[in-house]
Amino acid sequence: MHTIDEVKQNVTGLVGRVVGANGRRSSVQSVTIAAPRARVEQCWRDPVRMSRVLGDLGDVRAVADRVDWTFGRGDEAVVWRTTYVTEPDGMGYRGQLAGADAELRVRFAPAPGHLGTEVTVWTRSALPGPLTGAAVYKLLYRMRALLQTGELPTLVHNPSARSGAR
Repeated sequence: MHTIDEVKQNVTGLVGRVVGANGRRSSVQSVTIAAPRARVEQCWRDPVRMSRVLGDLGDVRAVADRVDWTFGRGDEAVVWRTTYVTEPDGMGYRGQLAGADAELRVRFAPAPGHLGTEVTVWTRSALPGPLTGAAVYKLLYRMRALLQTGELPTLVHNPSARSGAR
């Protein structure tokens, strides 16, 4: 019984730290995209293209002076209402998510050897870093594929006889 009580105490402490983090979790991801900065930045500013890039993660819509990011579907959907921010070396989105300040910053830099644009995305939210990190990685991976090949990776028409799209 002593071990079970110790595990309960550890889990309770971990949950308390995650819930009490209040927007202090952050994640950083970088990728090199073989495209000029202007084209990469244009993709980040275009809600229709961003919705395509997000795929099953969510949708992006421009509404008046803000940008709404919807994650999930139906009753479980979460809407992140953001304002667009221009910065000297990039851009960003800021707003409230899960009752706390959240931020997504994108930095652009020339890739070494004139190989395109190095894109670094920094996020801060109430969600644990591994969750936001995985979402940002998927976003960057799919954006790179779209900008370099004109297509998004998918298994929808894969003749491998799988029933799902994954």
